[in-house]
Amino acid sequence: MVLLITTIYSALISIFLSLIYQFLAMQYRLTKLSYFITLIRIQQWIKNLFVFLPMFFNKQFVSYDSLFQASIAFISFSFVASAIYCFNDIIDVEFDKSHKTKKNRPIASGVISKREAKICLSVCVVLGFLLPYFFSEFGLLWVLVSYFIINILYTLIFKQIIVLDVILIATSFVLRLLAGGVATSTELSHWIIIMVVLLALFLAFAKRRDELIIYLEEKVLVRKNINKYSLKFLDTTLKTLSLLIIILYLAYSFSPEIKMQFNSSYIWLTSIFVVLGLFRYNKLIKLRHSYVNPTKILLKDFPLQLIVAGWIISFYIIIYV
Repeated sequence: MVLLITTIYSALISIFLSLIYQFLAMQYRLTKLSYFITLIRIQQWIKNLFVFLPMFFNKQFVSYDSLFQASIAFISFSFVASAIYCFNDIIDVEFDKSHKTKKNRPIASGVISKREAKICLSVCVVLGFLLPYFFSEFGLLWVLVSYFIINILYTLIFKQIIVLDVILIATSFVLRLLAGGVATSTELSHWIIIMVVLLALFLAFAKRRDELIIYLEEKVLVRKNINKYSLKFLDTTLKTLSLLIIILYLAYSFSPEIKMQFNSSYIWLTSIFVVLGLFRYNKLIKLRHSYVNPTKILLKDFPLQLIVAGWIISFYIIIYV
């Protein structure tokens, strides 16, 4: 029954997206459609895979019900996140026009008007909030509303305040976890929240470090508040966070509570991939690979992909097989 519902749901989504595509193809050139795809930053949807973590660690990954509910959370979160990207580009359009790379963004370059961007934003908001409402996932709906409000405030106010901007990014990742937990009725452990917060802080501060170096070398403000950071502070913070992640992950791995939860004494083996991943990412920070954009690095750096895949597969084998 669940499989049938999932199939029907997927078919309806496919038909709906197909109709949107045909409509846009009639109204605009195909290149115009690609600009809209760039505007909503589909590649950033990879961050929303965090909604699957609660069910994964709760051994629900083989449940059609849980997969279906988590998929709703993923799609909803992705559309709401895309709405935020649209809003951000509308608000920052004047700043982006004077930036050497951001000037190529759809709104800043003029290929998509503000009016078209606002329509796109509205469509993403409606789709993002309509899905959980349609499937009576009201808990998920409240998480999405919280995420939307926090990120609107972040765009308008808080991204100008150093450190607080990074803390709110970490909060957004916790909300992704919460969305997955609420959608699949999975209680979040303190371990998963702590590790995700630390990882999000590490990635965000790494990105700030690279943006600061660009400013120091090229006198280009990649971000309006980046000149308020110092290189010494960021380097010290990244080293501290790396050490904290390793120590706490090992504590998690050897915790009697975790051994009992997964009925295994081999969780510590997965820490090998955590250490390798941190070493690899820190190396990429020094090399300034892809401007230390977490999404680009994960999509392009093959060694890091292997490390992440190794962590997922090893964890899957230990707790499922």
